[in-house]
Amino acid sequence: MKGKTIFLIAMVVIIYAIYWAFGFGEIPESSAGLSLANHRYHCMIITRVTDEAYWEHVFSGVKAVAAQENVALECYDSRFRNIKELERYLEMAILSRIDGILLSVPNEPGFLSLIKEAAEKGIPVVALVNEFENKDYHSFIGINAYELGSKTGKALIDATSHLISPQIQVAVLVTASFSDYSYTQYLNGLESAIESNSRLNLDLIIRSKGGSISAEEQTQTILKNYPQIQAIVCSDVSDTLGVAKVVVDLNRVSQVTIIGSGLNSEIVRYIKRNVISGVLTDDPYELGTQGLLALLRLIEGHSQKENYYLPIFMVNSTNVDEMFSKLIMEERAGEEGE
Repeated sequence: MKGKTIFLIAMVVIIYAIYWAFGFGEIPESSAGLSLANHRYHCMIITRVTDEAYWEHVFSGVKAVAAQENVALECYDSRFRNIKELERYLEMAILSRIDGILLSVPNEPGFLSLIKEAAEKGIPVVALVNEFENKDYHSFIGINAYELGSKTGKALIDATSHLISPQIQVAVLVTASFSDYSYTQYLNGLESAIESNSRLNLDLIIRSKGGSISAEEQTQTILKNYPQIQAIVCSDVSDTLGVAKVVVDLNRVSQVTIIGSGLNSEIVRYIKRNVISGVLTDDPYELGTQGLLALLRLIEGHSQKENYYLPIFMVNSTNVDEMFSKLIMEERAGEEGE
């Protein structure tokens, strides 16, 4: 029996080596040569990176906690948004029987079945960013999509209050990274926030294709086919940047109000130029720290499955420098000073 167990372990190691050696995936620099000796736990973070700047700060938060808590951490992300690649990472994590998994993946049946398989094998899972409707097998750390929609609606009311039009036609780009559950919650929050304002009309709701280039194409189509649109709402950073670029290129800045999501140096410049009226954002570094802390609580049996919703901040011309320094620059400086 002991010999059979040793043989099975050896086969897992061989399969893992062949998997990477023949190009099914590539070991990221952050995981290559990782030593598991003298660590309390071995954990993995698997993500679909749709905004590199955002996820860089998430990874920084995770790594900070990993260093403090003596956790061996492997980081894997999907290049070119390859869904199958993410599934393979998750399959290998389960096969390797690591201590815990952090992940941000689309709400698709393949992932949900793998998350269930991990839970059934005693591997705790914490989902980041995307909130699945079925939370029986994992914890969740991220934003409340309903709250994001609600705060976006309130920001839209404030940003369009100066317009004299009796009706304001609004287009909504909902991020492709939202699960179906988050998509519905976001729209419910947005509609609830503006229902008392009879001037605002959600004339067009579109599921984003993902990425700023796709957002540019979609925005050009919107403004060409729906010239009556006076405001565009975006729920992620890539869409926000794509919309802002097209509005500038078409010289429609004074005609189209933009309420976006996410915060980086480009968005700061657009806000200062009054191209973007405001954005809603969370703290990606806190997402990383709270995610790994939640996973450690599950591993050590200190908590049951939990939901932790991050605070959502409104950023506009009145506080953009302060918020950018607080959420982005200060944490970058802390990283570089380590």
